[in-house]
Amino acid sequence: MKSVEELWSKRIKDYWNMAIRYLRLIGNSGFLFTIYLAIIVGSYYYGQLLNWLPQNFPAALFLAVITAVLVTKSPTRTFVKEGDLVFLSPIEGKLASYFRSSFYYSLLVQSFVILIVIVLFTPLFRHFIIDNANSLLFIVVVLLLSKGWNLLAQFEEGRLLFSSIRISHKIGRFIVNIALTYLLFVGASIYFIIAVLVIKGLLLIFYYQPIKKQHSLKWEYLIEVEERMVMSFYRIANMFTDVPKLSTKVKKRKILSAIPNRLAFKQASTFSYLYLKSFIRANDYFGIYIRLLIIGIVLLFYVPIDYGKLFISLLFIYMSALQLSTLSKHHDLKLWVDLYPIDQKVRERSFSTIVFCLLTLKTLFFSIATLVATINFVEAALVLIAGMVLSYAYSYFLLHKRRKERG
Repeated sequence: MKSVEELWSKRIKDYWNMAIRYLRLIGNSGFLFTIYLAIIVGSYYYGQLLNWLPQNFPAALFLAVITAVLVTKSPTRTFVKEGDLVFLSPIEGKLASYFRSSFYYSLLVQSFVILIVIVLFTPLFRHFIIDNANSLLFIVVVLLLSKGWNLLAQFEEGRLLFSSIRISHKIGRFIVNIALTYLLFVGASIYFIIAVLVIKGLLLIFYYQPIKKQHSLKWEYLIEVEERMVMSFYRIANMFTDVPKLSTKVKKRKILSAIPNRLAFKQASTFSYLYLKSFIRANDYFGIYIRLLIIGIVLLFYVPIDYGKLFISLLFIYMSALQLSTLSKHHDLKLWVDLYPIDQKVRERSFSTIVFCLLTLKTLFFSIATLVATINFVEAALVLIAGMVLSYAYSYFLLHKRRKERG
């Protein structure tokens, strides 16, 4: 058997070998061009947005909430597998170095995310709060220390048996974190900040350490957390290429699940029913669709520049189109689907129709949001027409072209 250090090194190497292959495919896709374009255009609108926001905008509270969420959500990337429940759990006491490596790795990756977010919101901080690099540097240092504390705390919370108890602990940590981040961004006395950090240290010593001594690791929970993080990456990669290891999760959604039942009961509607049902219930297609819709509508209300709303609308319609395109591969590994006596062209046409309807619905919401935000029928009509054209072109032409390129 390999040593614990060698096991961890092998697992992280195997993971990144796999991840790099998918990242290359993502890098070679047209989606990155969209991101580059969004950054270029967004950088222009960012300055306009800052000038448009009122002087009493609660920037400190806004930044406090964002950063508190970031530091509170601190899952440890352990790279554990289902077999570890049998082979590693008996030697749990000898795995200290393994989980220590996992902690440092998770701290490095999640600290990098915090740094990116801080860089993104630096103009907002300097515009509304204080134009002082030293203050921002101090905030970054405290946030990284807080991230380390949350990683240690959440890992120990994983030893608790019931999910409801873990959730209550997470809520408690969020309250402590938002108190700290708010003090940071309002420029409170350093003594208050030190006091909160001391409280965190005392909690780690006198509360979380006893949890570690009283409870063993819950390996089922560790495996669940690890699989959830891996599947999140797979879902992103699946937007650009096929990911055979992507598992399926089904949610009930009883009310929405009744919608496909209204389709005509005939052979030609078989795949329309299947794809629409899968969109509503399987994995997180519906969840991502709704999140993109909400974010897009919020941005439409905050972008004051002419044609900015048109750009935002088309960008989010295209992002939704990329996300929905992965639905076409959802049933490819199920042999029973191939037994349907339905022509492949009918199947493709059914999928295109479902995608077109979903994109058209999103286009309609964006045009209504534009009308409400601007009271300008011309701009709203422009969003509606351009969105419909993009939705049709992608659903019936670009979608099948991308599918053929992916094999």
